[in-house]
Formats: sequence, C-alpha cells, structure tokens
Amino acid sequence: MRPAANFLKKGTQVVKPLQISTPDTMGHARSGEGEPSTGASGPGSIGTAAVVHDLGNLIQIASSAINIVERSKDMAPAHAGPMLHRARVCLEHAGAIVRQNVGHMSERAVVIRQSDVAGCLADVLTLVEAMDEPGLSLELDVAANLPAISCDPVGFRRAVLNLVLNARDAMGGKGIVGIDARLAQDGIEVRVLDDGVGMSRETLAQAFDPFFTTKTDGLGGIGLPMVQRFVRDAGGTITIESEPDIGTTVALRLPAVARAAGEVTSEHSQDESGR
Repeated sequence: MRPAANFLKKGTQVVKPLQISTPDTMGHARSGEGEPSTGASGPGSIGTAAVVHDLGNLIQIASSAINIVERSKDMAPAHAGPMLHRARVCLEHAGAIVRQNVGHMSERAVVIRQSDVAGCLADVLTLVEAMDEPGLSLELDVAANLPAISCDPVGFRRAVLNLVLNARDAMGGKGIVGIDARLAQDGIEVRVLDDGVGMSRETLAQAFDPFFTTKTDGLGGIGLPMVQRFVRDAGGTITIESEPDIGTTVALRLPAVARAAGEVTSEHSQDESGR
C-alpha cells in the first residue's frame, strides 16, 4: 500500500501533493478527476440525492452478484453460496438506509452512535467483493484493538463505500484501493488511497462545490458531499491530498469512544442492518 507520506514520488522527482481540507462553512464536496461540470443544487437536495445515489450503488452491486450466479449454471455451491451471501449483505445495507431515513421522516429513528471500525470496513470489503470486478481489489490495513468511533455505522459504511467507488473510477476500474485505519491524536484516522489519475489544482479547488463532478454519466457530484456531511455530523474532519497522474488520498478523522476500564475492543454493531 502507498505509504502515509507528506511527499509522493513520481519517477525521480519528489512532489508535494495538493491538499484541501473541509472548510468551516457548510459547503459540500465531490472528489473528481478530469474536466469538471456543475449542476444546480438546493439546501435539502444533497441528502435526498445521496440516499438515491447510495441505494442505486447497492442495488447495482447486488444485481451484479445475482447475475453472475444466474449466468453460471454450473457454478459449484461452494462458489455460488458466498456470492449470494454478498448480494444479501448489499440488500441488507440498502434496507438499513431505507429504515433509517423513514425513521428520520417519522421522527422515530433510532440511530446507533458507536461503530466498530474493523467490523464496518470488513462489511465494505464484502460489498466490494460482490461487485466481482476482476481488475479491482481492496487492501485493508487496520490497526489492532482500535476503539469504537463515535458515529452511526450505517453512515460510516456509506461514506467509506463512496470513497472506494470514487477511487475505483479514478483508476478506470483496475488497481488496488487501499484502506488503512490508525489511532490519531484526536481520534481515529481512516484513509482511502488510490493510484488513479488524481486531481489538478483547479479541480481540487472546486472539490467542495455542491454537485461538482468530472463524470459525464450517472448521478455525479453526490458521494463526497455525503461523506463530508457525515464527517461533520460526527464531529470529525476530512482532508484530500491529490496529485495528477499519482493518485488521491482521502483521510477521515473521527472521534473515538472512550473505553471502559479493561475493555480491549469494541463490539461490531449489528442492530442497524438487521443481522
């Protein structure tokens, strides 16, 4: 995995990556590569669009897994079983998002405010594996015995999955997306790293504009604004470092939950996904 360095090497030249941090104002962000385009936005549009965006991603991933099993009539149960399990996990997460948002609308939402980092990242790995994209792999590097983070696990998984999908797109669907998690001075730092096309200074300068995207198809400009809002709601920060033709690193710093005396690890929250 690419090291956590302040400088990245490109051939024999050492270059300092461009960096942007979430501002204090309530702007929203989108990490894009290439030539930008923008769209109209409204105060309440990001949240609704983010739900539609994430449900679409999960349904697409589940459908891909099911289609693979359906097309492979001679697939052994030992292979078909895990593939169908991954599809079920995708749909369970989609259901958790729907239940949570319906609960918010009815003012009856029960939001879990504690997340096990390793468990949630393992769930993201399962979702990525369900995509069954041969050229894409996910490399996890999670420190042992991390304390829980003070945030909603549904939102945490959504945030990391969106960053992984952005990284995949930046690499053209082929390559290794790295995720690492470590103790930081002010909580837990979770980074998503790619070696994709990166962002120019101009693109990075607009990274926190609502609905900003460099994509020419699909529902662009949604994923990273949702990530930024999630991080802010959790009391954390988000930082982007990027360099054209080298790659992008998005770092989330989230507050840790104080451990009880003698506690070593946090439990993986399961209630929100019905598992």
